[in-house]
Amino acid sequence: MRIGDREITKKDFVAVGLIFGVVIMGVWAMVNKPKPVVLHPPTQPGGLILQEGGEAGGRPGQFQYPRGIAVDSQGDIYVADSRNHRIQKIDGKSGKFIKDFGGFFNVGGGDAKKLQTVSPGKLNEPNGIAIGPDDMVYVMDTWNGRVQVFNSNGRVKKIISNDDSFWGPREIAVDPSGISYVADTGKHRIVKFGPKGEKLTVWGVKGEKAGQLNEPIGLALDQAGNLYVADRLNFRIQVFTSEGQYLRQWKVDGWSKEQVDMEPHLALDKVHSLLYATDGRGRKVYCHNLDGKLLATLDKGSTGNSLFVVPTGIAVDKEGNVYLTDAAAAKIYKLKGQF
Repeated sequence: MRIGDREITKKDFVAVGLIFGVVIMGVWAMVNKPKPVVLHPPTQPGGLILQEGGEAGGRPGQFQYPRGIAVDSQGDIYVADSRNHRIQKIDGKSGKFIKDFGGFFNVGGGDAKKLQTVSPGKLNEPNGIAIGPDDMVYVMDTWNGRVQVFNSNGRVKKIISNDDSFWGPREIAVDPSGISYVADTGKHRIVKFGPKGEKLTVWGVKGEKAGQLNEPIGLALDQAGNLYVADRLNFRIQVFTSEGQYLRQWKVDGWSKEQVDMEPHLALDKVHSLLYATDGRGRKVYCHNLDGKLLATLDKGSTGNSLFVVPTGIAVDKEGNVYLTDAAAAKIYKLKGQF
């Protein structure tokens, strides 16, 4: 057989076949590559930690400064892998990596906080995560200044933005009806949205009086729909009704001006009426009742050594287990609840 001036021999067909076979085998190997197991039994069994895992890097199951964490109704875990600009989904039963979504394309380099990757589904240092109705995943896309809502397969379904813009928003909480609350950190306020993403109300101004805020971050909702706010630079937790009426507050002793990695997040165990708060520099997690009484401090292993480096994001599943990200250690943990 000839093509142009060249005679095509049997050896040529064999070579092409071999190359094609190698390509097919490579594609098959990529598609069928075993999923890495992220969560393992703890290195210190018998203590506070039920499972742990993760390491620094950009591959599946690795993290760069993980922040927010959430657990859906099936027990699957979502982690805001913030400096990899993505969300990782982990099987809550097997501990295996399932998938990631998001991504950030930085043309020409530069400070990510000054850039935007505004295409739907792209993320720029995502922070807080919340699970809404039908296991929709609400992601605080911090440096794109918006909320993105994904389905459990990682497809973006809705984008929520603010008519007068956010400034470095860090956290989001969502109630069972799909009403969401955003901690608009740089503008010292809470913004409330309806199920369709329509803006409903705003409250908070910068200050230290009751009801005022100074860089709010962590958010959590109780059974009655009251909103708990980590009022970061006032070193306290404030509680508001769903309409923004001030109810009560309490100081968190570990939070202070000396904090470098102070990005406190909150999680509420609605079944046992417990509120968990992270303390990054103190390397601790605090457990309060809903009136602010400190019930427990989570920080030591069975050997008495500190367990965490910079605990940041926190979540609670329907059984009361606690999930934690350690931003500096690039790890995630499943902990025993304190009920």
